[in-house]
Amino acid sequence: MNVRFILHVLGTLLAAEGILMLLPAAVSLMYGEGDAVSILAAALTTLATGASFRFFFKSGSREIGKREGHVIVSAVWIVFTVFGSLPFIFSGQIPSVSDAFFETMSGFTTTGSTILTDIERLSHGMLFWRSLMHFTGGLGILVMAIAILPVFGVGSMSIYQAETSSAIAGNRLSPKIKDTARHITRIYLFFNVACMLFYLPEMGVFDALCHAFSTTASGGFSTKNASMGTYSAYSQYVSVAFMLLAGTNFTLLFYAWKRDFRKLTSNDEFRYYLSIVLVASLFICCWLLFDGAGTERSVRESLFHTVSILTTTGYVVSDYTLWTPPLWFVLYLISFVGGCAGSTSGGLKVVRFVLLSRAIPVQFKRILHQRGMIQVKLNGQNVSDDQLFRTLSFFMIFLCIFTVGALVLMICGLDFVSAVGAAIACLSNSGPGLGMVGPAGSFAEISAVGKWVCSFMMLLGRLELYAVLILCSRNFWKSEG
Repeated sequence: MNVRFILHVLGTLLAAEGILMLLPAAVSLMYGEGDAVSILAAALTTLATGASFRFFFKSGSREIGKREGHVIVSAVWIVFTVFGSLPFIFSGQIPSVSDAFFETMSGFTTTGSTILTDIERLSHGMLFWRSLMHFTGGLGILVMAIAILPVFGVGSMSIYQAETSSAIAGNRLSPKIKDTARHITRIYLFFNVACMLFYLPEMGVFDALCHAFSTTASGGFSTKNASMGTYSAYSQYVSVAFMLLAGTNFTLLFYAWKRDFRKLTSNDEFRYYLSIVLVASLFICCWLLFDGAGTERSVRESLFHTVSILTTTGYVVSDYTLWTPPLWFVLYLISFVGGCAGSTSGGLKVVRFVLLSRAIPVQFKRILHQRGMIQVKLNGQNVSDDQLFRTLSFFMIFLCIFTVGALVLMICGLDFVSAVGAAIACLSNSGPGLGMVGPAGSFAEISAVGKWVCSFMMLLGRLELYAVLILCSRNFWKSEG
């Protein structure tokens, strides 16, 4: 294990985080707020720590393998969260270490769950830092690593493979990983700018920028207590459009950018993705209409909440837990699904549901025709049994972690509905849950132990389980990489 170089890379990325913290400090200074000094102190602490790591661990081999890649990927999210919580702690706006760590992990993993009961009491600098964490996490600290490592003469493949699941690994836009990262970054930045411009007619520059960061990252942090419910139907429809884009595979968006729309329309996952949106929102809309809600409101709220929960963004325009139970149960189910692979969304990913939905009838056919060569197909290509096994394994591990997490949260004092709602909200990085952690509530009343459990589930969900869990394997530490 090349420990020295791992620490050197972490130091470099930590220094980059310290530089990012200067932005919210500048925002607080611009608004004349007293916490500018506290945020600046946090930024300098982070920058100095990162610079120290870079200096003291700069010598040694620069070769890294799969083991180093997995350690870097897992460690950087934890290190970023630890130091990213300093502005909250130093300023006293979230003085509890557990609360600050939870809020920061929620920000970087683009979960959007919060312990805050009055968001609008935060300073502009703190509100901007929450949204900037979404922007950084949505783009992926992975992209930062890919951009930085070649400067040291180090390849990025090990980092890419460690953070990217098997369902996403084939979504490369170029044989060179750094070219793929560059294309993704361009698309991501373009959507952020476009989203902000569309928000501007109703929101000010500050709110438009913060909400653009959260929307495009599938994050969900808002500058308002009522989330997107604060704004008119116009901004809510804009939000729906950009949440849909954020939940789409960035590879497909790149081809659409190049006007190769055939790859977008012929993609099996994308078609399933739109079908889920259509069916779920239509079901909810019809029920709301039957209950007497207005036509436009029924269409808008059903579409908004379906897209928000499916893409794991977590914005709300109303408290959907006040609807009849079948409706919020539908939203609860699609929070497991998540968006497309290769997007900023969390969850199990649509592509895995596509594979399993096609594997079931194929298995029946194989039982009836044991000598037949019957294969599952995705986008016209045969899917290997090994790929199907990995997909099924991921499902089982995901459900096991969800079950254990919900059980632990119940032991920590949550009722059944709140516990299962919090567990899937954190593991799928979807934001609000059910019960006390629903749209009208927060995670504030959960015990400190419960918040650490939720934070760990956020990390697992963001890194698609394997990148973290493999570190618990004895064979991983014995391997030669």
